[in-house]
Amino acid sequence: MKYSVLILLILTFSLTKLQAQDYKKDSLQFKIITSIKYKSSNVEHIKLKKVLCDFCTEKQTEQLGLQALKLAALEQDDPKNKMKNGVKILSIYIRLSKIDFSAIK
Repeated sequence: MKYSVLILLILTFSLTKLQAQDYKKDSLQFKIITSIKYKSSNVEHIKLKKVLCDFCTEKQTEQLGLQALKLAALEQDDPKNKMKNGVKILSIYIRLSKIDFSAIK
């Protein structure tokens, strides 16, 4: 009896944790590709390459692109992204709730 209550408690806790991590029901994930050009270890410029979204309006695509450029600017000094000379391509993933995404008009 004692063990069955313990097993039931663990099983219930595991199922609630599994449900709490399911973000796919109420959020959208977007992939944005940016490039950072380095010259002599300094950033020359950051460009937006592509916003991967099939159903976005032009305004939504523009807002996602602007947010990705801000995130790329924060990543430019990260040692794993920094280069002496050349172009570093970054794939940035942005996750938004469906409600927040629909508010962008």
